[in-house]
Amino acid sequence: MKAGAGYIAVVFLFLLCSCQKELKDDDSTGKSYTVHIVFQPVVQGQPLIFNQPYTNAFGEDYTVTAFRFYISALSLQNNHTVLPVTNEVKYRLADAAIGNTLSFTVSTDQNTFNGLSFQLGVDSIDNVSGAQSGDLDPAKGMFWTWNSGYIMAKLEGASSFSTVPDGNFTYHIGGFSGEHKAIRSIVLPAPEGRQITLKDSRTTTVVIKADISKWFNAVHALSIADNAFVHSPGSLAGLYADNYATMFSIASITEE
Repeated sequence: MKAGAGYIAVVFLFLLCSCQKELKDDDSTGKSYTVHIVFQPVVQGQPLIFNQPYTNAFGEDYTVTAFRFYISALSLQNNHTVLPVTNEVKYRLADAAIGNTLSFTVSTDQNTFNGLSFQLGVDSIDNVSGAQSGDLDPAKGMFWTWNSGYIMAKLEGASSFSTVPDGNFTYHIGGFSGEHKAIRSIVLPAPEGRQITLKDSRTTTVVIKADISKWFNAVHALSIADNAFVHSPGSLAGLYADNYATMFSIASITEE
């Protein structure tokens, strides 16, 4: 009996030490830190102004009248390790025409990060669940039909190079499955590889630029003259998705 009791004591001490090691290795500080995320629509680095004339890489004039995209699964990152955030909704519809949709705050119990990640688009499950509420409400103008699902990103405007009778261009990019999937995963490193240390008494603001000019010329060359109307999933929509996945970059990280 004494030998058995001794064995049990040894096992107990081993398990206790293991648990203590796991707690010690946990990077959580036990505090909560606030990070303010701001998306800034720009054209070639300058703040977007609706209906102002711009010129793309092909020398084509254009103006912008609408710019929207879905954000989901946003997380901070530290050396490619995902740091979960709290107080975050499943989907956010960023609309350049509605300022308060472009900024929000998240919280984390990790005090260092050097990048962030998010998904641009609506995942397949929510695409086949029919019309929904909140930012997925069809009234937001980002839903086709139950079969075609959600528009992941939208860009509308006008150009003298458009072949559409009214001179407009409309890119409604969607597709949630197979080779025509328009959902894109975005990973953004902090500028100059900075390591950001959060403080529990301060708010850190991350400004992310979304450069519309990349829609036309990034991974693929897509002129307005050749393509002025995209309103369904397909290979062309996939090319635009490849391009808009490159439009994001972290412009600044500041502490307030």
